[in-house]
Amino acid sequence: MGETNPIDGSGHLRPIVIGNVAGAMEEAPDAMYRMVNGRKHLDAITGDWAAELNIAWNAIRKYQDPTKGYEPGFLDQLDASIDTIVSRGIKVVSNAGVLNVVECAKQTKEICLKHGYDNLVVAYVEGDNISDIVTDREKLKSIGGIRHLDHLDQNLEDWNKPYCGVAYFGCGGIVEALRQGADIVICGRVTDASPVIALAAWWHNWKVDDWDALANALVAGHLIECGPYATGANFSGFKAYLDDFYDLGFPIAEIDVDGSSVITKHDEARGHVDELNLRAQFLYEIQGHIYLNPDVSANIENVRIENVPHSKNRVRVLGAKGSPPPSTTKAIVCSIGGYQAEAVFYINGLDIDAKEQLLRRQLTYAFRNSNFSDLSIIRYGSATENPRSQAAGTVSVRVLAKAETLDDISFKKFREPIYALRMQLYPGYHMGLDFRTMDPRMFMQIFPGLIEMKNLPHRVVLGERIINIEPHKITAPAPLQRPSYETANPQLLQSFGPTRKEPLGSIVHARSGDKGNNVNVGFFVRSPEEYTWLQTFLTVYRIKRLFGDDWNDSSRIERCEFPHILAVHFRVLDFLGGGGASSTRIDSLGKGVAEYLRSRVVDIPEKFLQNPIA
Repeated sequence: MGETNPIDGSGHLRPIVIGNVAGAMEEAPDAMYRMVNGRKHLDAITGDWAAELNIAWNAIRKYQDPTKGYEPGFLDQLDASIDTIVSRGIKVVSNAGVLNVVECAKQTKEICLKHGYDNLVVAYVEGDNISDIVTDREKLKSIGGIRHLDHLDQNLEDWNKPYCGVAYFGCGGIVEALRQGADIVICGRVTDASPVIALAAWWHNWKVDDWDALANALVAGHLIECGPYATGANFSGFKAYLDDFYDLGFPIAEIDVDGSSVITKHDEARGHVDELNLRAQFLYEIQGHIYLNPDVSANIENVRIENVPHSKNRVRVLGAKGSPPPSTTKAIVCSIGGYQAEAVFYINGLDIDAKEQLLRRQLTYAFRNSNFSDLSIIRYGSATENPRSQAAGTVSVRVLAKAETLDDISFKKFREPIYALRMQLYPGYHMGLDFRTMDPRMFMQIFPGLIEMKNLPHRVVLGERIINIEPHKITAPAPLQRPSYETANPQLLQSFGPTRKEPLGSIVHARSGDKGNNVNVGFFVRSPEEYTWLQTFLTVYRIKRLFGDDWNDSSRIERCEFPHILAVHFRVLDFLGGGGASSTRIDSLGKGVAEYLRSRVVDIPEKFLQNPIA
């Protein structure tokens, strides 16, 4: 199935063409079918069905049913697309196995057999599931333990009782499976970019120390792994695309022999691929200049993202520099954090502040004897003066409680006392009446750590054959703390001329995202002069001020710059209230942080406001 390393007319290996078909679990259900049936030639498809959040969710599913723990949406899409995949010779690499890769691979094989393709080779990569290690103190001790990813003084041994865990594999197992003739490779928790790196490494026959090529392929994988984020979604310049901004297509990476790439899409697919929205995606969920991966440490400071001249929806990406990876890899450990329930009250009309105060007083009394581990009461929104509709004049108050045991948040402890308040509350009381949210549900807590790759049984399984993957023999220590700095050549802000108070987002794009309990925010502009201003303006001190009441001094900020894409980047540690699986924030994944910061009013040079973001 598929052609291997075809040669173009110049005698060089042509780029491998890889389509992305999923950026998250439960992604667009027809994305794979549309991708493989598109008019553009494809050599392979990948998708990213795994994330920190759905590792926790799949842990709950597997806890409730040991046969679960994988992403069934991948299997549904494969079932609908397998005929085209086979007829066009397209390789498939998926991380939908999550916590149950064996069962996912078994069902993949059954789909192949159902369609009459008993000759297809289905391989799977295993060893990333480290649940047996993290739940056994003796095994954990024998490997030297697992320390926290961001807090070196914290160790897993001192944390809550773990339920399961995964380690992040690189591309080695996938490459070996492809070299052994696999047509479909099922993985568990490989890094987001690993399927793309693996396909490029297999196609171009890279060595394990082709560091620059691997680093640039990592960037390509990072750009397409979130699916339609690379074709215009979640981009602060979206207003320019409003006329056809629906039913977006998914991205395609053409990766050359040196690892540089062109990001594009099917011509007939909706969406927009240009240098601005790809800069936004580049800045999404990164951790600074050094992008660590089990196969390569990529220095991405000087990455260039540029429209291909005289072409539409084609963006050239290059400039990453690679070096040996660390001997460790990231691990995510989940524990059963307890149970949570929530309710939402709505307040409108006059005296909203006083009504909120009354509600808080009532809730405090109602829960006076509770044994909650956490009680969060947060108001969202602000009412419009003289609103034109009731909705425009309404704010919400979300009440979320957590408890270690089911009994502590039972019907009698949460739903009954909170619903009983309805006859004695503020004028105009109304609340969400979805009682399912008031019933307790399990939540997981996450511990992000580091584990030595040498302690992991990295294996490829092809039928009866098992191939062991050796860890890298060439490694380099990872930075204990990432560098943080202000701009090297600050300018006097007065030198940019008269200013006017306007939202920062009038001239500045931004993107934010999560990694565990941390949020990252990258800001970028469109011209070198705007960038000189941005470098001077966006200091660590000023970003804290922009956070306003959301800033907490227990958080820590790291700042760096990306000069070739005109960006200033911040990583904010310990900001998300525990991370997506257990956060009390509605924006538990930090997706809206950048847009909040763009809405903050600041002094902007008037000359830049002559060309605001459309």
